[in-house]
This record gives sequence, structure tokens and C-alpha cells, in this order.
Amino acid sequence: MEREGYHYSTTTIHKYMNIEMGLHSIVRPKKPGTKPGKPHKIFENRLRQDFHADKPNQKWCTDFTYLFLKTGKVRYNCTIIDLYDRSVIASITDQHITSDLAIRTLKKALDSQHLSKDGLILHSDQGSQYTSKAFVEFCESAHVSQSMSKAGYPYDNTPMERYFNTLKNECTNL
Repeated sequence: MEREGYHYSTTTIHKYMNIEMGLHSIVRPKKPGTKPGKPHKIFENRLRQDFHADKPNQKWCTDFTYLFLKTGKVRYNCTIIDLYDRSVIASITDQHITSDLAIRTLKKALDSQHLSKDGLILHSDQGSQYTSKAFVEFCESAHVSQSMSKAGYPYDNTPMERYFNTLKNECTNL
């Protein structure tokens, strides 16, 4: 594109087109840093990537994610989904990522459901919140069997990763 002896680069043309059309990119903020905790207890992976459940309240998955507010502050969300239909059973957001947040979320989920005597598997990663003494003891008292992914292997908890990806792309990052 040239105008009265001026040559405009493609970058300049795109810049003015974007301004004129009101286009802008959405960039995700950097993930906040975390400090690794010492696990109280680690559990075997009882799901082994079998994300199918024959009935409700048989297999649940849980995880944490971070959410950025418009102010730049961070909030942490703990969610539990049922693998039967991928429905959200419970979700709580708080200022801190703690085992207490995990316990409150699980308690909310248990209080909202009618559980059978067949037992419930709760699958998570090996985050310190899920391996803490307080969370392990709460699960034992509620008769919830814990299952855990291999450390650093998100494919063992794919339904949660997919849920958070959709949540962020379609709701919070816009």
C-alpha cells in the first residue's frame, strides 16, 4: 500500500486495521508460582485413564485452577466433576489454594448428592492439598477412596483439564 510517496509495511496496515475494527488479542496471564508441600500420603491411580462411569456418584475427578480477576488479583478454584455425565458436583473459589478449600469443596459435593453404599472414587493429582493429612483423614471419615495421577502427568486427569480449559476459554478469559 502506498500513499503520496509513502510505503506502509504489512505490520502497519494490520495495526491500523485492528484499531479501526476494534480487534485485540487475549493473552492469558502467567501462572502464579506455588510452593511444593510434603505429601502425607500418595494413593495409587485407581482410574488408570478409564474415565467412564456406569452410574452417577461412582467416579469423581477434582483439581484446582487459578483465575485472574480484572484487577490482576488471583483466585483459586477447586472443582469436582462426576465422570458419569461430566457434570459439576461442586465448585468453590477462594483467595488461597489450601487443603481446607479442597475439603470444603468435597464436603459441598457430598452434601449435595445421594451416595450409594458401593463406594466413591475421588481422583486428583498429587497436589499437596490432596495429599495433606487433613484431606486424607476427611476422605477416610467420609468413606471416599482416593485415586491419584502420576506426578506431573496431566493425562491421568484429562476430564478436569478439559473442563478448566473450557471454563477459561469460554468464560473467564474473555
